[in-house]
Amino acid sequence: MSGRQENYVVCKYIAEFWNTVTNMAFFSLAIYGIWKVRSTKQENRFVLCYLGMLVVGLGSWFFHMTLQYQWQLADELPMVYCTCICIYCALRADVKTGTDVFVALALFAYSAIVTLVYLQIRKPVFHQVAYALEVFLILIRSTMHQMEMRKSNWRAYQDMQRLFWMGVCAFGGAFMLWNIDNIFCTGLRTIRNALPAAVGPFFQLHAYWHIGTALGCYLSIVYQQYLRLVKLGTVDEYRLRWLAMGIIPYLDKDIKQKA
Repeated sequence: MSGRQENYVVCKYIAEFWNTVTNMAFFSLAIYGIWKVRSTKQENRFVLCYLGMLVVGLGSWFFHMTLQYQWQLADELPMVYCTCICIYCALRADVKTGTDVFVALALFAYSAIVTLVYLQIRKPVFHQVAYALEVFLILIRSTMHQMEMRKSNWRAYQDMQRLFWMGVCAFGGAFMLWNIDNIFCTGLRTIRNALPAAVGPFFQLHAYWHIGTALGCYLSIVYQQYLRLVKLGTVDEYRLRWLAMGIIPYLDKDIKQKA
Protein backbone atom coordinates (compact mmCIF):
# COMPACT_ATOMS: atom_id res chain seq x y z
CA MET A 1 0.00 0.00 0.00
CA SER A 2 1.28 3.49 -0.88
CA GLY A 3 0.50 6.68 1.00
CA ARG A 4 -2.27 7.62 -1.40
CA GLN A 5 -4.50 4.62 -2.03
CA GLU A 6 -4.70 0.88 -1.69
CA ASN A 7 -2.69 -0.95 -4.34
CA TYR A 8 -3.94 -3.56 -6.85
CA VAL A 9 -7.50 -3.45 -5.50
CA VAL A 10 -9.50 -2.52 -8.58
CA CYS A 11 -7.23 -4.27 -11.09
CA LYS A 12 -4.45 -6.79 -10.47
CA TYR A 13 -2.33 -5.17 -13.21
CA ILE A 14 -2.57 -1.57 -11.94
CA ALA A 15 -1.22 -0.50 -8.55
CA GLU A 16 -3.13 2.77 -8.11
CA PHE A 17 -6.08 2.40 -10.43
CA TRP A 18 -7.74 5.82 -10.14
CA ASN A 19 -4.43 7.70 -10.09
CA THR A 20 -3.55 5.85 -13.29
CA VAL A 21 -6.69 6.14 -15.40
CA THR A 22 -7.22 9.85 -14.66
CA ASN A 23 -4.12 10.50 -16.77
CA MET A 24 -6.47 10.01 -19.70
CA ALA A 25 -7.18 13.71 -19.18
CA PHE A 26 -3.62 14.46 -20.35
CA PHE A 27 -3.94 12.15 -23.36
CA SER A 28 -7.31 13.39 -24.57
CA LEU A 29 -6.59 17.11 -24.17
CA ALA A 30 -3.11 16.85 -25.70
CA ILE A 31 -4.33 14.89 -28.73
CA TYR A 32 -7.22 17.29 -29.22
CA GLY A 33 -4.83 20.23 -28.95
CA ILE A 34 -2.48 18.78 -31.56
CA TRP A 35 -5.40 18.19 -33.92
CA LYS A 36 -6.61 21.79 -33.55
CA VAL A 37 -3.11 23.21 -34.10
CA ARG A 38 -2.71 21.19 -37.29
CA SER A 39 -6.23 21.81 -38.61
CA THR A 40 -5.95 25.59 -38.13
CA LYS A 41 -2.38 25.74 -39.48
CA GLN A 42 -0.74 27.19 -36.37
CA GLU A 43 2.94 26.84 -35.56
CA ASN A 44 4.70 23.58 -34.70
CA ARG A 45 5.98 25.01 -31.41
CA PHE A 46 2.51 24.35 -30.02
CA VAL A 47 2.56 20.78 -31.30
CA LEU A 48 5.72 20.38 -29.19
CA CYS A 49 3.89 21.82 -26.17
CA TYR A 50 1.08 19.29 -26.53
CA LEU A 51 3.51 16.43 -27.18
CA GLY A 52 5.27 17.37 -23.94
CA MET A 53 1.93 17.29 -22.16
CA LEU A 54 1.29 13.85 -23.65
CA VAL A 55 4.65 12.58 -22.38
CA VAL A 56 3.90 13.90 -18.88
CA GLY A 57 0.63 11.97 -18.83
CA LEU A 58 2.31 8.83 -20.14
CA GLY A 59 5.01 8.95 -17.47
CA SER A 60 2.42 9.50 -14.75
CA TRP A 61 0.35 6.61 -16.09
CA PHE A 62 3.22 4.14 -15.86
CA PHE A 63 4.37 5.41 -12.48
CA HIS A 64 0.99 5.00 -10.81
CA MET A 65 0.48 1.69 -12.59
CA THR A 66 3.78 0.22 -11.35
CA LEU A 67 5.04 2.49 -8.50
CA GLN A 68 8.59 1.91 -9.77
CA TYR A 69 11.30 4.54 -9.32
CA GLN A 70 12.27 4.79 -12.98
CA TRP A 71 8.68 5.59 -13.86
CA GLN A 72 8.53 8.14 -11.05
CA LEU A 73 11.33 9.97 -12.89
CA ALA A 74 9.38 9.60 -16.13
CA ASP A 75 6.44 11.19 -14.32
CA GLU A 76 8.29 14.13 -12.74
CA LEU A 77 11.13 15.17 -15.05
CA PRO A 78 9.05 15.66 -18.24
CA MET A 79 7.11 18.31 -16.30
CA VAL A 80 10.28 20.41 -16.19
CA TYR A 81 11.11 19.95 -19.88
CA CYS A 82 7.54 20.49 -21.08
CA THR A 83 7.18 23.68 -19.05
CA CYS A 84 10.41 24.99 -20.57
CA ILE A 85 8.79 24.73 -24.02
CA CYS A 86 5.91 26.85 -22.74
CA ILE A 87 8.38 29.32 -21.23
CA TYR A 88 10.06 29.66 -24.62
CA CYS A 89 6.69 30.41 -26.20
CA ALA A 90 5.96 33.04 -23.55
CA LEU A 91 9.37 34.73 -23.78
CA ARG A 92 9.60 34.75 -27.57
CA ALA A 93 5.97 35.34 -28.50
CA ASP A 94 6.82 38.60 -30.27
CA VAL A 95 9.61 37.16 -32.46
CA LYS A 96 7.92 36.72 -35.83
CA THR A 97 10.42 34.42 -37.57
CA GLY A 98 13.25 32.06 -36.69
CA THR A 99 14.27 30.41 -33.44
CA ASP A 100 16.11 32.06 -30.57
CA VAL A 101 18.84 29.46 -30.11
CA PHE A 102 20.29 31.14 -27.01
CA VAL A 103 16.99 31.08 -25.12
CA ALA A 104 16.29 27.49 -26.24
CA LEU A 105 19.73 26.32 -25.09
CA ALA A 106 19.44 28.18 -21.77
CA LEU A 107 16.10 26.51 -21.02
CA PHE A 108 17.44 23.10 -22.03
CA ALA A 109 20.47 23.67 -19.78
CA TYR A 110 18.15 24.48 -16.87
CA SER A 111 16.20 21.27 -17.44
CA ALA A 112 19.41 19.23 -17.75
CA ILE A 113 20.83 20.68 -14.51
CA VAL A 114 17.58 19.97 -12.66
CA THR A 115 17.68 16.41 -13.98
CA LEU A 116 21.30 15.78 -12.94
CA VAL A 117 20.87 17.27 -9.48
CA TYR A 118 17.60 15.45 -8.88
CA LEU A 119 19.14 12.11 -9.85
CA GLN A 120 21.85 12.71 -7.27
CA ILE A 121 19.89 14.01 -4.28
CA ARG A 122 16.52 12.29 -4.91
CA LYS A 123 14.61 14.90 -2.90
CA PRO A 124 11.07 15.51 -4.22
CA VAL A 125 11.07 19.01 -2.72
CA PHE A 126 13.91 19.96 -5.09
CA HIS A 127 11.84 18.94 -8.11
CA GLN A 128 8.82 20.78 -6.73
CA VAL A 129 10.78 24.01 -6.25
CA ALA A 130 12.40 23.73 -9.70
CA TYR A 131 8.99 23.26 -11.31
CA ALA A 132 7.42 26.04 -9.21
CA LEU A 133 10.08 28.49 -10.44
CA GLU A 134 9.11 27.71 -14.03
CA VAL A 135 5.41 28.21 -13.31
CA PHE A 136 6.17 31.48 -11.51
CA LEU A 137 8.11 32.75 -14.54
CA ILE A 138 5.19 31.94 -16.85
CA LEU A 139 2.77 33.70 -14.50
CA ILE A 140 4.91 36.84 -14.40
CA ARG A 141 5.40 36.95 -18.16
CA SER A 142 1.70 36.25 -18.78
CA THR A 143 0.72 39.11 -16.49
CA MET A 144 3.03 41.46 -18.40
CA HIS A 145 1.48 40.38 -21.69
CA GLN A 146 -2.02 41.02 -20.37
CA MET A 147 -1.06 44.53 -19.30
CA GLU A 148 0.08 45.18 -22.87
CA MET A 149 -3.10 43.69 -24.35
CA ARG A 150 -5.33 45.83 -22.12
CA LYS A 151 -4.02 48.94 -23.86
CA SER A 152 -3.99 47.66 -27.43
CA ASN A 153 -6.65 44.95 -27.93
CA TRP A 154 -9.60 44.78 -25.53
CA ARG A 155 -11.15 41.63 -27.02
CA ALA A 156 -7.85 39.79 -26.78
CA TYR A 157 -7.37 41.06 -23.23
CA GLN A 158 -10.77 39.71 -22.14
CA ASP A 159 -10.17 36.33 -23.76
CA MET A 160 -6.69 36.03 -22.29
CA GLN A 161 -7.94 37.04 -18.85
CA ARG A 162 -10.47 34.23 -18.93
CA LEU A 163 -7.86 31.69 -20.05
CA PHE A 164 -5.39 32.93 -17.46
CA TRP A 165 -7.69 32.79 -14.46
CA MET A 166 -9.22 29.48 -15.45
CA GLY A 167 -5.69 28.06 -15.66
CA VAL A 168 -4.80 29.52 -12.26
CA CYS A 169 -7.97 28.03 -10.74
CA ALA A 170 -7.34 24.63 -12.33
CA PHE A 171 -3.76 24.46 -11.07
CA GLY A 172 -4.59 26.04 -7.71
CA GLY A 173 -7.54 23.74 -7.05
CA ALA A 174 -5.53 20.68 -8.07
CA PHE A 175 -2.63 21.75 -5.86
CA MET A 176 -4.96 22.21 -2.87
CA LEU A 177 -6.50 18.76 -3.30
CA TRP A 178 -3.03 17.20 -3.76
CA ASN A 179 -1.92 18.67 -0.43
CA ILE A 180 -5.09 17.60 1.36
CA ASP A 181 -4.52 14.08 0.04
CA ASN A 182 -0.90 14.09 1.25
CA ILE A 183 -1.73 15.45 4.71
CA PHE A 184 -4.92 13.50 5.43
CA CYS A 185 -4.24 10.34 3.40
CA THR A 186 -4.92 7.98 6.34
CA GLY A 187 -8.22 9.62 7.21
CA LEU A 188 -9.31 9.73 3.57
CA ARG A 189 -8.50 6.04 3.19
CA THR A 190 -10.68 5.29 6.23
CA ILE A 191 -13.54 7.30 4.72
CA ARG A 192 -13.21 5.49 1.38
CA ASN A 193 -13.26 2.10 3.06
CA ALA A 194 -16.42 3.02 4.96
CA LEU A 195 -18.28 4.16 1.85
CA PRO A 196 -19.97 2.01 -0.83
CA ALA A 197 -17.60 0.89 -3.58
CA ALA A 198 -19.31 3.16 -6.12
CA VAL A 199 -18.80 6.27 -3.96
CA GLY A 200 -15.29 5.71 -2.58
CA PRO A 201 -13.45 6.70 -5.80
CA PHE A 202 -14.83 10.26 -5.51
CA PHE A 203 -12.56 10.71 -2.49
CA GLN A 204 -9.41 9.80 -4.43
CA LEU A 205 -8.12 13.37 -4.26
CA HIS A 206 -4.81 12.70 -5.98
CA ALA A 207 -6.79 11.65 -9.03
CA TYR A 208 -8.32 15.14 -9.14
CA TRP A 209 -4.77 16.51 -9.16
CA HIS A 210 -4.22 14.78 -12.50
CA ILE A 211 -7.45 16.14 -13.98
CA GLY A 212 -6.80 19.66 -12.70
CA THR A 213 -3.19 19.84 -13.84
CA ALA A 214 -4.09 18.40 -17.25
CA LEU A 215 -6.73 21.09 -17.71
CA GLY A 216 -4.33 23.74 -16.39
CA CYS A 217 -1.62 22.67 -18.83
CA TYR A 218 -4.07 22.69 -21.71
CA LEU A 219 -5.36 26.16 -20.80
CA SER A 220 -1.81 27.46 -20.53
CA ILE A 221 -0.93 26.22 -24.02
CA VAL A 222 -4.10 27.68 -25.56
CA TYR A 223 -3.19 30.94 -23.83
CA GLN A 224 0.23 30.88 -25.50
CA GLN A 225 -1.39 30.13 -28.86
CA TYR A 226 -3.70 33.11 -28.47
CA LEU A 227 -0.82 35.36 -27.41
CA ARG A 228 1.21 34.31 -30.44
CA LEU A 229 -1.65 35.17 -32.80
CA VAL A 230 -1.91 38.62 -31.21
CA LYS A 231 1.82 39.22 -31.62
CA LEU A 232 1.74 38.04 -35.23
CA GLY A 233 -1.20 40.32 -35.99
CA THR A 234 -3.42 37.44 -37.16
CA VAL A 235 -5.70 37.14 -34.12
CA ASP A 236 -8.68 38.60 -36.03
CA GLU A 237 -8.60 35.53 -38.27
CA TYR A 238 -9.41 33.30 -35.29
CA ARG A 239 -12.03 33.02 -32.58
CA LEU A 240 -11.77 31.51 -29.11
CA ARG A 241 -14.49 28.92 -28.72
CA TRP A 242 -15.47 26.62 -25.86
CA LEU A 243 -16.50 23.02 -25.30
CA ALA A 244 -17.87 21.11 -22.30
CA MET A 245 -20.04 23.94 -20.96
CA GLY A 246 -17.30 26.53 -21.23
CA ILE A 247 -14.51 24.50 -19.64
CA ILE A 248 -12.37 23.47 -22.62
CA PRO A 249 -11.29 26.27 -25.00
CA TYR A 250 -9.93 26.01 -28.50
CA LEU A 251 -8.94 28.41 -31.27
CA ASP A 252 -10.74 28.09 -34.57
CA LYS A 253 -10.66 29.92 -37.85
CA ASP A 254 -13.21 32.73 -38.02
CA ILE A 255 -15.88 31.73 -40.56
CA LYS A 256 -16.53 35.39 -41.41
CA GLN A 257 -12.86 35.87 -42.23
CA LYS A 258 -12.97 32.75 -44.46
CA ALA A 259 -15.91 34.18 -46.33
